Amino acid sequence: MIIWDEKFSVGVEKIDDQHQTFFELINKLESLTHETNFEERLPILLNEIVEYAALHFKTEEKMMEAVQYPDLEQHKIFHQRIKDDIYMECKRIVEREVHAMDIIWLYNYMLDWIKTHIIEEDLKYKPYFQK
Repeated sequence: MIIWDEKFSVGVEKIDDQHQTFFELINKLESLTHETNFEERLPILLNEIVEYAALHFKTEEKMMEAVQYPDLEQHKIFHQRIKDDIYMECKRIVEREVHAMDIIWLYNYMLDWIKTHIIEEDLKYKPYFQK
């Protein structure tokens, strides 16, 4: 399970709160592998993750625009790529017989994605919010 740590903080409460919610959603994926009815609950959780990603990215981009973050357009491209990847991976998994290993793979994929994205991309805009 992924646990929130201050090293992920971008210094903006609203964005940090949303990132923490992402952590919770990703952790729910891992928890599903311990349940017998994961096939029924998985599509609902995946839909929640996809919708939350869209909400978060929109919020983050709007806030970045407000502080005139110079790499906003590139960041939007990263967000679109992530949305497309998450959507395609979720779609791929629910369109066939789902196994616990699929969920574990998706959990690890999203875990790697969120940690990498926050540390390598989101922390770049932190100084612009501190001005």
